[in-house]
Amino acid sequence: MEITSSGTPGPRLIDELAMLDNNVCGSLHDAPPVRHLAGSLVTAGWRARASSWTDFEVEREWVRIELQQLPDGVIFSGVVDPSRLEDLGAALAGLNLRYSIELWNTDRAEVIRELRG
Repeated sequence: MEITSSGTPGPRLIDELAMLDNNVCGSLHDAPPVRHLAGSLVTAGWRARASSWTDFEVEREWVRIELQQLPDGVIFSGVVDPSRLEDLGAALAGLNLRYSIELWNTDRAEVIRELRG
């Protein structure tokens, strides 16, 4: 599947969340390359776009994260509706991914929730 900088069809983050600063970050352990991962999320109903030569932004109405490829894995950061943090974990688990997720408070001074799966 070709994912360009103009993006694939699919749901976009709602405006109320788009105005927030990043509040979620995490890592994916033993993940496939981000290009493959973004394609898998598109197949699962997400929207994706290439944000650089190597990175991809994926989103739904309640979450938008940037997937970044590192030599030894994948990290991500972005915005999630705090009440849907478990849904993000479930989406990643549904792709058979092991993950660590941190939800930060609005001023990014404190981690308020952590999920591991």
